[in-house]
Amino acid sequence: MVKLESKKYPVESEMKDGKPVENYLKKHAPNQGEVGPIIKSARYDSLELFEVSESELTIIERGSPSSTYLNFAIFLVSIAISFLTTLLTVDLKDNIVLFTVYLVICVIGFMVGIFLTILWIRSKNEFSDVIKKIRGRMEG
Repeated sequence: MVKLESKKYPVESEMKDGKPVENYLKKHAPNQGEVGPIIKSARYDSLELFEVSESELTIIERGSPSSTYLNFAIFLVSIAISFLTTLLTVDLKDNIVLFTVYLVICVIGFMVGIFLTILWIRSKNEFSDVIKKIRGRMEG
């Protein structure tokens, strides 16, 4: 039977007569000056650890920007469709300024909405690709 050597670590220190005096926890003294939570653990059959680079961690922290692209694209295309519907159903021959404003909002809404939809399509798999790359290291 091997006897495990228990190391004592000081809980606090103070100076007396110019010399440091260290105070230790008493053995088997529950809840007296203990710092930290009680830790309970259960045995795992196996545990896999994955190493992650700084850039991968940044992508995981930031999350995927594709959902933001999609949200703004839906918003802008909806606005553009609303203004297009107004242009097609309301007679604006007399008010050319209002017609121009509605037309500009309609065109910009469709252009930026389509652009954001393309960005969403291109970047929607970035997050899952990083996770697959990290998981793929275990097989290699």
